[in-house]
Amino acid sequence: YDYFIMLLAIDIGNSHVVCAIYDSKKWIHNIRIPSNMNFWQKFSSLEKYDITFATISSVVPRLTPIYTEAIKNLFHIESLIIDHLNSNVELNVDSPNEVGADRICNSIAAKELFGYPAIVGDIGSATNYDVIDESGAFIGGAIAPGLKTAANNLIEKAALLKETLFTIPNNVVGKNTTTNLQSGIMLGAIDIIEGMFNRIETEMKWDKPYRIITGGFGELISPNLEFTHSLAPNLTIEGIRIIHKRNTH
Repeated sequence: YDYFIMLLAIDIGNSHVVCAIYDSKKWIHNIRIPSNMNFWQKFSSLEKYDITFATISSVVPRLTPIYTEAIKNLFHIESLIIDHLNSNVELNVDSPNEVGADRICNSIAAKELFGYPAIVGDIGSATNYDVIDESGAFIGGAIAPGLKTAANNLIEKAALLKETLFTIPNNVVGKNTTTNLQSGIMLGAIDIIEGMFNRIETEMKWDKPYRIITGGFGELISPNLEFTHSLAPNLTIEGIRIIHKRNTH
């Protein structure tokens, strides 16, 4: 950036909204808010920043106008809402308008910060696999239920403390209900992620694509993956920043 900006980047996901602030050179602050209507108190804490631009990636249509209004109220600015038209990424899929903004942001950030071909595993409330080909185009991928979705059904039946389940156990063979569930949920998830990366690479006939892991569960899963990869917890937010920059120059 050749002039000073204070960008508010907002990633509205199914379970959390991440609000991050970028001051021309670096990320200086971020907060996570549950994806519901009870957000104002936490969100208004950002008022002390002199925000000059706001850019939103949203996969929750009902929350998008609520956040654009909140931004208008706090900072008196209009927001850029990322879509398949203003993102300037080639979407080589059947219906470009159906591609989620988070996947568009992930693809752009992967391409700009790492290179291509690339596979992004975004492990959040759903697990998305985003595939960027040799020409840098997003060509699709796969969407699977996330760890919590898979676990919730079991948790309701077993009436157990949820948080202890999202821990990687030392052994595959659990000796009690909790370690059995940890093994099935966490080690099962790791095997699925490794298997999907392997399938995608085999189908694409790629030898060494850039492999990137991101998303809410990314940091937990990453150290346990057998394949070489980069962990990029802020990939979506970086994509929002890059798209904002392209739209203001």
